[in-house]
Amino acid sequence: MTTILLLAPIQAFFLCSLLLAKQQKSFADKVLMAWLFGIGAHTLIYFLHFQFQLSIPLVINLNSAFPFLQGPFLLAYVVALVGMRQRFSGLDYLHLLPFTGFALFILLQPGLNTLVVAPSDNIRDVNLLALSSLFTLLILISVPVYILWSLLVMRRAKRALPSPAESSRFQWIWLFVVGLGVIWVATIVAVLLDNQQVSPPHLIFWVLTIVVYVLGYLGLTRTKVFTAPEFEALKKELQRKYQKSGLKPADAEALYEKLVAHIDSEQAYLDADISLGALAGGLGVSTNHVSQVINEFDQCNFNDFINSRRVAEACLRLQQSKDTNLLELAMDVGFNSKSSFNRAFRKFAGATPSEYLARL
Repeated sequence: MTTILLLAPIQAFFLCSLLLAKQQKSFADKVLMAWLFGIGAHTLIYFLHFQFQLSIPLVINLNSAFPFLQGPFLLAYVVALVGMRQRFSGLDYLHLLPFTGFALFILLQPGLNTLVVAPSDNIRDVNLLALSSLFTLLILISVPVYILWSLLVMRRAKRALPSPAESSRFQWIWLFVVGLGVIWVATIVAVLLDNQQVSPPHLIFWVLTIVVYVLGYLGLTRTKVFTAPEFEALKKELQRKYQKSGLKPADAEALYEKLVAHIDSEQAYLDADISLGALAGGLGVSTNHVSQVINEFDQCNFNDFINSRRVAEACLRLQQSKDTNLLELAMDVGFNSKSSFNRAFRKFAGATPSEYLARL
């Protein structure tokens, strides 16, 4: 029956490879890729240990620390998926303390931290749920805490992003929340049955295998998380739209490089009155060609092309001076109102200017 446990790492690594192959990987994709890789490694080590009696105590015992990462991974993925983070730093890494504490406990315990097994060694393979009531309590408490935390983040994001286009994203989050909840229930059952010495072997890992396959199936068939159909559709639409424009690929690339050099070196995006026509006139080309290269190379329209640079400039100035007046900053970087500044800032920085300033 332990052979069934091999299905979990196979599926996890397969989904991880699909994310790795995506041409346009978001920050959320990278977090999910790391999570799936961790699940794959965790379940593979567990399978090898029980199927082939893999005997490297340090590896086996450190592998028992991975459940402490499930809650933090859920929260990290949710935060990244709703656009609240584009990277992690500082206090975010405090979520790793339970995992780090358990790993240090293993490393400091004789008999648990051995790499090479000798006949005279007093070897022990740990069971996280039977090792210490403290660790068991941490696991049983932390998972519902992280689930609740993730739901609060999702609720906040739904209020900030009411667009119907975001509904599939929140449905996908719900699937992960439910999946981790099912694993947590299986853990509770395993603890209760273990106390009565009737716990079926590998119960938690059987449930984990089912959850990984269900999420993988739904991610591939419904939410398209592991593919980029919207990107491929955009490419096809652009090819159809511009196939008769007369601009050859080499000329398009040269024009794009010229456009970016002009925009960035002259900081033309700081001009609140900049327009596609004025920019094309300054470069001596048609507006259609400028629009084409922006769409082809940046996969966005002219407004987003300009506003992304304005937001990047605003972030740089906030980092240099935290006392900056936000309305004055909005005008300085080319926006005509604070509301348009806030909308663009949230879109490209993943937070409002005030939230970004608070993080600094």
